[in-house]
Amino acid sequence: MRRLGAIIGAATLLLGMGGAVALHVASNRDPLGEYSPPEGALVTYLPAREDNQDLPLVISGSIEAGFMRPFLLAFQRHNPRLSLVYIQSRNDALLERALWACQRRERTADIYLTSSTDHLVRLANENCAETLPSALGQAAPAKASWRDQVVAFSVEPAVFVFSRELEGPLPPSHTALLDWLRALPRDRARVGTYDIEMSADGYDLAASDSNQDALYGRLLEGLGRSDIRLYCCSNVMVDALDRREILFAYNVQLSYAYKAQRAGSRITVVLPDDYQALQTLSFMLPKHPRDPDTALKLAQFLVSDEARAIARRNLVPPGMPSDLATAQADRLLAQASVTPLLLSLQDRARREHLIREWREAIAPSAPSS
Repeated sequence: MRRLGAIIGAATLLLGMGGAVALHVASNRDPLGEYSPPEGALVTYLPAREDNQDLPLVISGSIEAGFMRPFLLAFQRHNPRLSLVYIQSRNDALLERALWACQRRERTADIYLTSSTDHLVRLANENCAETLPSALGQAAPAKASWRDQVVAFSVEPAVFVFSRELEGPLPPSHTALLDWLRALPRDRARVGTYDIEMSADGYDLAASDSNQDALYGRLLEGLGRSDIRLYCCSNVMVDALDRREILFAYNVQLSYAYKAQRAGSRITVVLPDDYQALQTLSFMLPKHPRDPDTALKLAQFLVSDEARAIARRNLVPPGMPSDLATAQADRLLAQASVTPLLLSLQDRARREHLIREWREAIAPSAPSS
């Protein structure tokens, strides 16, 4: 059996046994021409709601499968005979595999989804993207699209997350955070943030912070004076807060923080009111997919009113009144951006400078988790 078929078969078996649907897959190229996932990918199989013998739609993404699940299940409700395979990998691994397949005219996934929109803009600039109907870009949040090839469907802002055992008023802004960090007693100054050398999401958010020229250096200094721990991922930072390993986490992805609140975590989430470091979540249809027509249907769904409602739900805290929730979500979605300026995130000189500046302020004594 071909590699993708074997992956789907294993996932189906796990489903039938009541087990997990995510599994590690090999990365060696399949000579038979099936799509070969990036190294270290995790595969989630969503079977068709009705009997179907067709091959599934193959979705390659760097966005966490749990985040995408409500979107994909809603899409399946409109397409009950369609099964889906969601292949989750690191941002850089997705880009590397996509470039490799494009340059060699090899089989690709049917659609790419990522929080590193700059990667999709690069793929589009390298003639690796199909051009989509212009109506999709017009329907995107903030009409954010590039050449009708890379289109936004949601955003992921960064928030402050605090342990509830911290007393006193919490800082509502980055400026107030500086004073709060300065006044924090040393035994309470256990702070977590991304290791931006290891995490593409962390690097993207740090790069967004660095656009605040007057504030960024002071933020690094304030964090560097703390008892700081470095993490790979937002969910790991939230878990560290639950374990009281840290008492404050900086630049946590909002969707993870609100999800943890809904699950009962004893945390307080603050969406800063001066600015938000923010990622745009986008999609692109590559050249050489197996099923471009169904991929286009998914793309159209992701900018639909139904998908926008799912995106809004991810962007509001539990219990917020509906009118305030809609206003907050729409304010954040209005910050979606798909532009060639994002390619500066891949500029090697800028990356080296940003990481060096960050390392000098934060990393010398910071343990990684």
